[in-house]
Amino acid sequence: MKASVKTFTHFSSAYGFRSYTISALADSPMHKIPFSLIKLIDSSLSSFAPTTTLLFHNFSHSIDCNICNTLIRRYTDSKNHSYSLYVYTQMRKLNILPDSSTFPSLLKSVAQLSCLEVGKSIHCSAIQLGFASDIYTNTALVSMYGICQQPDDARQLFDEIPERNVVTWNALITSYTHNRMFREAVDVFREMLGCGVKPGEVTMVGVLSACSHLGALSQGKWIHDYIVRNRLRVNVYVGTALIDMYAKCGDIDEAKKVFETMGPKNIYTWNVLISAYAMNGQGEAALQTFDRMVVEGVKPDAVTFLSVLCACCHQGFVEEGRRLFSNMINEFRLQPKIVHYGCMIDLLGRGGFLDEAMEMIHSMKLKPDAIIWRTLLGACRFHGREELGEFAFRKLLELEPTNGENYVLISNVHTQKKKWTEVGEVRELMDSSGIKKIPGCSSIEIENAVYEFKSSDPLERGHEEIHKMLQDMKKQLKLAGYVPETEIALYDINEEEKEHNLIYHSEKLALAFGLLHSSEPTLRIMKNLRICQDCHQFFKLASAIYERNIVVRDIKRFHHFSGGLCSCKDYW
Repeated sequence: MKASVKTFTHFSSAYGFRSYTISALADSPMHKIPFSLIKLIDSSLSSFAPTTTLLFHNFSHSIDCNICNTLIRRYTDSKNHSYSLYVYTQMRKLNILPDSSTFPSLLKSVAQLSCLEVGKSIHCSAIQLGFASDIYTNTALVSMYGICQQPDDARQLFDEIPERNVVTWNALITSYTHNRMFREAVDVFREMLGCGVKPGEVTMVGVLSACSHLGALSQGKWIHDYIVRNRLRVNVYVGTALIDMYAKCGDIDEAKKVFETMGPKNIYTWNVLISAYAMNGQGEAALQTFDRMVVEGVKPDAVTFLSVLCACCHQGFVEEGRRLFSNMINEFRLQPKIVHYGCMIDLLGRGGFLDEAMEMIHSMKLKPDAIIWRTLLGACRFHGREELGEFAFRKLLELEPTNGENYVLISNVHTQKKKWTEVGEVRELMDSSGIKKIPGCSSIEIENAVYEFKSSDPLERGHEEIHKMLQDMKKQLKLAGYVPETEIALYDINEEEKEHNLIYHSEKLALAFGLLHSSEPTLRIMKNLRICQDCHQFFKLASAIYERNIVVRDIKRFHHFSGGLCSCKDYW
């Protein structure tokens, strides 16, 4: 589907020239320049390349456009982006006209600094100076608007420019993926092929990233097939993107196959494979890959240790996790970040070592953030530690008073103890503060189309067949031993009402739809929240009774259901 765009035709007329435009700096007294830009320039002047300021001050008559372009490229390539802007302002002050080589690097710096208004004014200057048709400038502008979170403007410009090359198409695809508009990114890729433009490696990395986030396995496989059919080079970046796509779509066997057949690998390739094993419930394979990586002489980094610690969390490998955390600090000399501590708190808490988890929180050098306290609260729910859970919840109220997930977690702690008064008080606090629980949402891909479902009563129009299918499934599953986990319900209502609410969780709606409309042996479902205990039991039995493999990707990990069992071994 084509992205909607704004109705203006020309950026120059839409934005105009105002007092903050770079092109006007030469003629403007300093008090008219925006303070943010003055501060940006001053900070770079005081901290970097004083020789450049002397160059402009003492040799201004000898400086030309080529020298300025060289300086801009130098500062952009070395990530000193504010100084690139400084050079450009000096160019304009000295009435040195930019050429087509000035804008690509300059706009890259603008994008990295997220200076959208400056980027707009440079765009206007480029048009005024006659570069409206320059392919390199336009490509840099598309990229700049995308990185500055203006994907509609990027698309508007893309549609207006007279000439495009593969880099221009890549810039638009990246604009959409950068702004999490993954379906639009895939649509642009197909549009690109329809226009007869041959994609390159950068294109493939961008569109495979989009498929990874969508969990669109069939589309990802089609792209992989396209790479093979057209003999595109599978370099380290494309190979890593393929591994990541297969992993995030739940096809760990294909991910491993790509890893083993690709040529050179870098640290990112190893990290992606270890993470793939971790999120798909193959903790042993993740640890074996880590050991193999070290033996082959690849030095693990902070991301590597995050992945192996996650693998330990998902499998309950407490001792192994303790050892790896210690090795990270003492053997590999890496300082743990807050995410590493979060993994350790999760590992210890879910393993029942809540007191040790609290000791780690008190002893760590970093200030505990909301993720640390929420992880501890989740462990308290798992083990019924109400008092400690209340303590963690109070910390969360200080850090994230409007996050509905925290209220749901503490409600679950009280629900386990059947303390309905406390549950009611939490609900009242949420209502009085206007805090809403995030609604459950699941999707399933069937024949290249993605269908989405929200947790609700499917008696609404068009859902009658799903309602009937769910009722039939519940009868079949009860005969096989299914008992609804009504104790997780957050309201003190009768059992029948609790069962009614549980049966319409979004992942069950997606499953029923998939069983009705797909004959594929494997159904793949994505969920925006953590799968609940009732749905987990429901899916295990459904995989056996209906003889289908069911892969569920929730916010935490993958669950592979087959023959009445789950890959997580009921530890999640």
